[in-house]
Amino acid sequence: MPHTILGSFEGEWFEVTTPEQARLLSDPAALRHLEPFMGRTLGAAGAAREAGVSVERMLYRVRQFLAAGLLERAGERRRAGRPVALYRAPGGFRVPFHLTPFTDLEAQIARHGRAFDRLRARAQARRLVQLDLNARLLYRDPGGEIHSEVFLPDARTYAALRQHHIGGDYMGVLWLDDATARQVQETLDALRDLLAAQGHQREGRQPYLLQTALAPLDPQDPDALAGPPG
Repeated sequence: MPHTILGSFEGEWFEVTTPEQARLLSDPAALRHLEPFMGRTLGAAGAAREAGVSVERMLYRVRQFLAAGLLERAGERRRAGRPVALYRAPGGFRVPFHLTPFTDLEAQIARHGRAFDRLRARAQARRLVQLDLNARLLYRDPGGEIHSEVFLPDARTYAALRQHHIGGDYMGVLWLDDATARQVQETLDALRDLLAAQGHQREGRQPYLLQTALAPLDPQDPDALAGPPG
């Protein structure tokens, strides 16, 4: 049984077995329509109200989910006139990555990291002003390449700045051999173990954003080697 981190789940897991199921569960618009049914029995009108969409749009999605095997009929609710059809979806899904379209995986990762990216940009912009680093240098080198970098006045270094100010930001593409990459991975794992018990809010503590990433890039992907824009 999968181990959950952000919440608890005691029901039975539905194992996704088709690319269409994985595609729908990775599509934010489709998932918005399915969520009201997860672990509950509802009619289309009730699910539409909860999702904030029209009944017609919800019925379209219901037919789509039924055809994909993500939703099932769960009886009817009697009322005057035509009875209301009820539907139910599993309360938990296990979605294999190999069935999920690559572009959907990429979009999920970007979406989950967006809030942290905004925090990092805000904190680093505030830091640039507080440290009085004067300016950003934007220039073309003799080889024709455009560069953008922070101007460090008076030949100061980042190491010297950190003697008085905690924090920093570094991102870059490095070419590492296997031994060095493994050493970096072990260092990051040790750091996460050290900080595992330090994340709680307490008197005398200040929140810090910490991001680490070590990911092998595709050397044939030109975007991976171009680096971020300045």
